[in-house]
Amino acid sequence: MHKGAIICVDDERSVLLSLRDQLNRILADSNYSIELAESAEEALELLAELNGEAIDVPLIICDHLMPDIEGVDLLKHIHQIYPDTLKILLTGLADLDDVVRAVNEANLYRYIPKPWDQADLKLTVREALRSYERDCLLEEQNRNLQREISERRQAEILLRESEARLESILNSLEDVIWSATADSLELLYLNPAAARVYGRPTSEFLASTSLWQNDVVHPEDRGRRRNFFKALLAEGHKGVEYRILHPNGEVRWLSDRARVIHDDYGNVIRIDGIIYDITDRRRAEEKLAFDALHDDLTGLPNRNFFMQRVEQSLQLSQTDSDYEFAVLFIDLDRFKLVNDSLGHACGDQFLISIAKKLSNCLRASDTVARLGGDEFTILLDGIFSIADATRIGDRILTALEKPLQLGDRSLFSSASIGIAVSAPHYNQANEVLRDADIAMYRAKSGGKGRYAIFDQDMHAETLALLQTENDLRSALEQKLFTLYYQPIVNLKTGALAGFESLVRWQHPQRGLVMPNDFISIAEDTGLIVELGEWVLRESCHQLSYWQQQHETAKDLIISVNLAGHQLKETNLADLIDEILDETGLDGRNLKLELTESILVENIDAIIGTLTYLRGRNIQLSIDDFGTGYSSLSYLHRFPVSTLKIDRAFIDMMMGDTENFEIVRTIRTLAHSLGMQVVAEGIETDEQLSMLVSLGCELGQGFYFSQPVTAYEAASMLTRTMDWQHNHTETIVVDQKEIMRQRNLLKDFTAS
Repeated sequence: MHKGAIICVDDERSVLLSLRDQLNRILADSNYSIELAESAEEALELLAELNGEAIDVPLIICDHLMPDIEGVDLLKHIHQIYPDTLKILLTGLADLDDVVRAVNEANLYRYIPKPWDQADLKLTVREALRSYERDCLLEEQNRNLQREISERRQAEILLRESEARLESILNSLEDVIWSATADSLELLYLNPAAARVYGRPTSEFLASTSLWQNDVVHPEDRGRRRNFFKALLAEGHKGVEYRILHPNGEVRWLSDRARVIHDDYGNVIRIDGIIYDITDRRRAEEKLAFDALHDDLTGLPNRNFFMQRVEQSLQLSQTDSDYEFAVLFIDLDRFKLVNDSLGHACGDQFLISIAKKLSNCLRASDTVARLGGDEFTILLDGIFSIADATRIGDRILTALEKPLQLGDRSLFSSASIGIAVSAPHYNQANEVLRDADIAMYRAKSGGKGRYAIFDQDMHAETLALLQTENDLRSALEQKLFTLYYQPIVNLKTGALAGFESLVRWQHPQRGLVMPNDFISIAEDTGLIVELGEWVLRESCHQLSYWQQQHETAKDLIISVNLAGHQLKETNLADLIDEILDETGLDGRNLKLELTESILVENIDAIIGTLTYLRGRNIQLSIDDFGTGYSSLSYLHRFPVSTLKIDRAFIDMMMGDTENFEIVRTIRTLAHSLGMQVVAEGIETDEQLSMLVSLGCELGQGFYFSQPVTAYEAASMLTRTMDWQHNHTETIVVDQKEIMRQRNLLKDFTAS
């Protein structure tokens, strides 16, 4: 047999089922049934049906936002019909005004924020049922007491037994049961539980009305307690929550629910109440509220808290023309390197230390928050000029220059800081944060370890980048890209060894757009994966076609750049297999070019993929070698076949001993590891001669040819391959013929 029913009301079926399942687990040891209603009308019908069947409904849990009626109005209506049923409202933290209205108009017992915490739900529901059962018990006991008093003349002995029984029950309860006069609130009864709850003997309260009524109440809550008694006498029953002070100074939260008792003639004879300790629940609520506005790791305010503070400052600046504030957006430089090299635990400690450094740089009125990852924000409240903001920026950069000691490691940090100062055109807090973010990216692009102040030119550039991103998405849908091909030449023979495919964007308004103007945007937005797949597929199709047209093209290599985002794709190896099968291209004719930074940042994650690709005879090359991270200690771990010397070293090696030695070192390193060397950016005879003398096998650059269209590459291929076919023996022995072959490529480009 069920002792009663709990009704849950929500217009979302999934929420109702989840709530029912959790309540069944919470109340597994009790005899309450869980009834569901998906609308206010259904809830009222269910209440009437249960009432008609004499089934008690101690508790109703109702969602606030429903299509037919708001939860507060439904609970208010239910309260008028079933005043003893306890009500819990499910609502968001932003609906506190509605919660207050529910308390005042519907005698709301509690509210639970959505989404709810299971521990909070369990604690609240159990306390509600305990409260209801205690109230019911108290009412029943009062009825029994009244009946026994009326029968005193007939059965005095029964009255004494009843009083003894009631006293035993009251003495065994963990919550405080009290009874007091209605006029002076002098205590008539106080059970022993008061000693545990208040930390004082019950005799002290019975001896002093002021102690119980006022002195033990927290000074900030005494007015609330006095108002509670006034409202209680006017309404007949009332509840209140307030704090008390233990003799040792400990603060505890109590919930007091009381009822005015009348005699048979309607005269007020006393007030009975029950008090229970809700300290654990209030602390849990306070922790939930704190957690909702603070970062778990550093304890700093989070984005929600920060944006509330910025919004307050923005409103103040709109009403007070003399008030100014500034927002600083801080992004730690190279934090990913700390995480990847030392682990996330060390990274977390690093962030905690950074948070402390930032806090120490500010005034008490300022706010520092962590948005997430390695991003922090600061609100400078009440500055006099932009110089105040830059002074804080300098202070932060100086503080970050000092090493952090984490265990036995000293770690150095730096940051890029964007500064946005309050201005009349700002209407929302997120606009200020957006501009500080834009300025931060300007600082980062300017070399990191610095700050930048937002101006409207930055905003215009950001809008231009956004437009480029939108155009880029459209270009992918409309296939507005084309490939150019730059020849790669055998430096010893002058023969054509292959092509590097280079993507261009045929923009409808801007014309031919070069990679430097859109590749970084494609990488930032993740569009590089789709674009990279198209480049790879198109390049393989093109070389396969050339091989079908030219027998002598069977050994040509097509080099395709591979982005970091592509390497992270789990289906990369399958995709390349699919493209090779689709085009009929042999894996040995494909070379994938990767940058040093991609390899160093993803060592363990990509070695398996690279090893598989080498097993398919696909060649791997490190592009722009020597300009990225120091990867020498990792180089032997990668199945790389080629090192590509960056054009910067080629440009500067003539007459520069240091750069010449860098080129020689890269060549020596490559050869010692069984790799080829490709030199980029060859433009003069002198560069070519020096590279040949160093033993560099391959090269490319304007000396031979600029990147050309597929049609031009095909014509070049026809001329050079026919020449090579007719001069096979000469290529090996005759240096004049070698120069003629090189000039053949140059003449083609010039024409």
